[in-house]
Amino acid sequence: MSTQKIQIAIRATPDRVWDGLVDGKVTPAYYYGFEADFDLAPGRPYRYVADGRDVISGTVLAVEPERSLVTSFRGAWTPEVAALPESTVRVTLGAPPMPTPGVTVLTLLHEGLPEGDVAAGIESGWVLILSGLKTLLETDAPMVDAPH
Repeated sequence: MSTQKIQIAIRATPDRVWDGLVDGKVTPAYYYGFEADFDLAPGRPYRYVADGRDVISGTVLAVEPERSLVTSFRGAWTPEVAALPESTVRVTLGAPPMPTPGVTVLTLLHEGLPEGDVAAGIESGWVLILSGLKTLLETDAPMVDAPH
């Protein structure tokens, strides 16, 4: 099993980054058009929806608003992704190592994916998603047009 780690610095406060991560009105602008639907309490389900269909689902495992979110992860956007075992995604928000006012460091760990091409594709997806979030929060414009 692999652990993917992606880290990105975003010129935004932790509360803005947090809202961008969990607000279903914001996520379609950077997350492949997927709308987040979170009940931010441990043990509660969450999902990302596209065209009325769940493309990602899981359970909130731990939450500390504006600091960390841990969820189980089950993707369903392709048959290959749906065949993967459930995995875990941990997102933490923190300060950069050198004091930089107005900057939040987002660290994402995706744990429990089997090695291989499908997992590598998911990691590439995370890079684009987090880069899209960064661009959206820093410029108020999406990095790319969301699919229709």
